[in-house]
Amino acid sequence: MEFKRTTRGSGGQPDLAPMIDVVFHLLIFFMAFSVLYQTTMSIDVELPKAVSGSDVRSDRFEISVTKDGLLSVNRKIVTAAEMEQALREALAVNPDLLVLIKGDRRATVEQFVSAMDIVAKLGVNNIHVGTQEP
Repeated sequence: MEFKRTTRGSGGQPDLAPMIDVVFHLLIFFMAFSVLYQTTMSIDVELPKAVSGSDVRSDRFEISVTKDGLLSVNRKIVTAAEMEQALREALAVNPDLLVLIKGDRRATVEQFVSAMDIVAKLGVNNIHVGTQEP
């Protein structure tokens, strides 16, 4: 009894094309995820401490000033003009809107005051400064 050994394809070596496709898809996935991870995460603002303070109501417009002087509205980095436009639209819906400005304790006073100036220019009467309890 003689058995003949049969070989398929290229001498029994694995086909690399499907493996290359899988590696390519993984590379694309991690590249896309890293971009989304950087843009959708929250803004890190370290608030100053205050002895007195109270919780504010839930219908509010929140502005954050980062330590680098960047402005963010609802955890999205914006320019001063974009912040003004977003606030103008929010005030059109609710004129008694509470505006909460959170400034990182490492941000300069000038950066914080420029955000307050934009809010005051639009005629907002209900402005609060964000702090954290000690």
